[in-house]
Parts: sequence; C-alpha cells; structure tokens
Amino acid sequence: MQLEGAHAVEITKLVEYVDRQEDPIIQAVRTHQHNTDSAVLQTARCLKGEVQREKRKMKESLEEKTKERWHGKRMHGQLPRNLHEKLVDIEQSYRWLKSGDIKGETESTIVAAQDKAISKNYFKNKILREETESKCRLCKQHEETTDHLTSGCPILANNEYLMRDNKV
Repeated sequence: MQLEGAHAVEITKLVEYVDRQEDPIIQAVRTHQHNTDSAVLQTARCLKGEVQREKRKMKESLEEKTKERWHGKRMHGQLPRNLHEKLVDIEQSYRWLKSGDIKGETESTIVAAQDKAISKNYFKNKILREETESKCRLCKQHEETTDHLTSGCPILANNEYLMRDNKV
C-alpha cells in the first residue's frame, strides 16, 4: 500500500514538472504524452486528486496526534484541557495571539499564565518541587494557583476584584 502511494506521489510530481517546463524537449514529451492512449501524464492527473486527499488525511492525523500529546502534558496541557472544560470562547481567547501586535516578552508571559506556569507558591511546590508552602500568601487557606489569584482569593475579593469589575 505504501509502495503504491509513493509511486502515485512520484508520478504526480513528474506531471507537475512536465506541465511547468517551457523547455522544447519537455514540450515535445508533453505533446507526445497527450497524443498517446497509455499516457503517463493522464494517469498522473487522475492520481493527483487521490494523492492530495491522502496528504490531507496524513496532515490531519499528524495534527490530531500533536493535539493529543499537547493535552497529555501535565503542565502545558492545562490550557487546552481547561478551554474544553469551561465555557470559553476559544476564538476570543486566541485573538490576541493572532493579531501579532504584542512584544515577544509579553506573549511569553501571557502564554505562561495560560499554562499556569507563572511563579506562584503552588507552582514552586508542586512543579518545581521546592520546599515552599503551596498555600496562598494572602489568605493562607487555598492553593495559590492562577485561578485562585484571578478569581477566588477572599482577601483580593474585598478590594481588587471589585475595582477590576468596576473598571469593566
């Protein structure tokens, strides 16, 4: 099966080469092939669509495997897992990245925050395995995670969250 696929790819490449060339000898080959019933070029043109479909399938399969590996990563897989668990507008979540109008340092900080890899007590304790207390430095009740600091700390809720909501 793979041998047939490789043959089809090579025949397709040959046709593309012959169709592009303006050399008089190649043009003679092209004319001859068009006038022959058992033309390699005709066969290749038929195979071209099949080859493109197979390439597309392989690309989609590779993309799917890459996504699976990303989701399976303990640290860097947090963002994609969370995007599908919660009510998140994925297009809006990535709009800032597609616009391309931020500095590299800013982009890396945002990606680190999305991956929950910014330096917090929980990260230092659980991921870096440092001898650090993983509880929040402010409330001392909950794990100091990105989610906790952005929306769950009772100490920040008294003032910071209220000011943020008022600005919005």
